[in-house]
Amino acid sequence: MQSLLMKTDYKRVKKFILVGGSAAVVNLGLMALLVELFGFEGYFFKNLANLISMETSILYAFICNRIWTWYDAPKKEGKKLVGQFFLFNLAVLAGVLVRIGLFALFEFYGLFYLLNVTLGIGVAAILDFILYDKIVFRRKAVSLKKMI
Repeated sequence: MQSLLMKTDYKRVKKFILVGGSAAVVNLGLMALLVELFGFEGYFFKNLANLISMETSILYAFICNRIWTWYDAPKKEGKKLVGQFFLFNLAVLAGVLVRIGLFALFEFYGLFYLLNVTLGIGVAAILDFILYDKIVFRRKAVSLKKMI
């Protein structure tokens, strides 16, 4: 039974990684589209494009994770769905804050910046996965007796 649970979690982690990677593509693609095609030039408009592309990729990740990665979580509707999306944004924010803190810490100790960013992404992704699983897309506890 333990291996069934581990296999399910492994599949969920793979889906989480795929959703995260595709969300990064959405973020970068929309940013490039807004700047290059729609002329979001200059300091203010590039920052606006960044904000729009980030939140769009977060919405995309929320939808994909809700439907595909955590398909077995209760489907919330109405105000509860809005609340769940708010929690998702808070979980993303937690990961961002961890990345900022780790970057400053590792930079202080002279860690090569690309390795620094990579480690930050990895730690933030682990934190995000845990927060999504335990708080945002919390599923009802399933007893092992029911699975046997």
